[in-house]
Amino acid sequence: MCALLYGRGPRRRERLPKDWVLDAIRSAPDLGIASVFLTGGEPMLYPHLTEVLRVAGGIDDLDVTLSTNATLMNGHVANLLSMYGIRVHVSIDGPEKFHDDFRGEVGAFQKTEQGLAELRRAGVPFTIVTTVSQGNLADFQDIARWSIAAGAERLLVQPLLSLGRGQDIEDQTLTSPELLRLIMAVSDLANAGDRPIKTSVIGGSKRFFLAHPCAAYVCNGGGCHRGVSQEIKKIVVRESGVILPEATNLDERYAIGWAGGAPLAEQIKAYFSTGYDAFDRLCRAAYHECVPDWPDPILPWDQILSERSRKPVSQSVDPTAEGGCSRVTVESF
Repeated sequence: MCALLYGRGPRRRERLPKDWVLDAIRSAPDLGIASVFLTGGEPMLYPHLTEVLRVAGGIDDLDVTLSTNATLMNGHVANLLSMYGIRVHVSIDGPEKFHDDFRGEVGAFQKTEQGLAELRRAGVPFTIVTTVSQGNLADFQDIARWSIAAGAERLLVQPLLSLGRGQDIEDQTLTSPELLRLIMAVSDLANAGDRPIKTSVIGGSKRFFLAHPCAAYVCNGGGCHRGVSQEIKKIVVRESGVILPEATNLDERYAIGWAGGAPLAEQIKAYFSTGYDAFDRLCRAAYHECVPDWPDPILPWDQILSERSRKPVSQSVDPTAEGGCSRVTVESF
């Protein structure tokens, strides 16, 4: 489950209702949810974060991760994270000048370094997450060396997607040759003789998607190795309160429900009766139109699915038909 506790961007201040968030987290074991990501925007701005961490961290066998820029990290929160075994993902956009320019704040990089120092002092394991575009591709080795020196246990590399803030700089998305360069650089780092840091690219392997369509939520028990008839692997609770299946930027037509309404378990149960079929058709159409002919070894499935969810409804489609990624539209519901 991914909960966006606080609004994205400097002019957005949506907050999820505290009591609903706590109830949703408490219901995670009964829903079969093993991992919870607390993100935003910046979750350190959420006024009830301490209570959320205590509740989430107190649930046995629940893997909890806080996603933050770490500029507001302090000793109290770091100690709480350490006490409950909560991991941290920290976002970095590049070397200091690039990072500060991208964030529009002089000193942002240094504030993050100070936050990381608090995490190290408290013994909290953290992962560096960096988005790579044409603007900072040449800096990747510097980012990797800095991550190692900072004490990160992992480096996650996200090729720029045309989602969220990425839409403002989508002209900087990596070309196919540039993506291959990045994949090779990540592979070299991950397979270095002294294994300095665990490194991987965020995204779906085209080969795996072709062999296992259930990775794209395309699963009905027929010919799928998971053998299930209906399945949602990820629940996203946006800062606006909308609850989405799988993809953070999915069109709200496919929403499960809204935070603050009925308990999460009740809304999910109802969704399988009222909304899942439309989501299933969306996934199948997007899969068959895009995955077979995708030109790169890594495909941004969430971006593909989110874009398809916003396409105008102009015609019905056979979700098993062959077709190019730009030629299939999604059946309405």
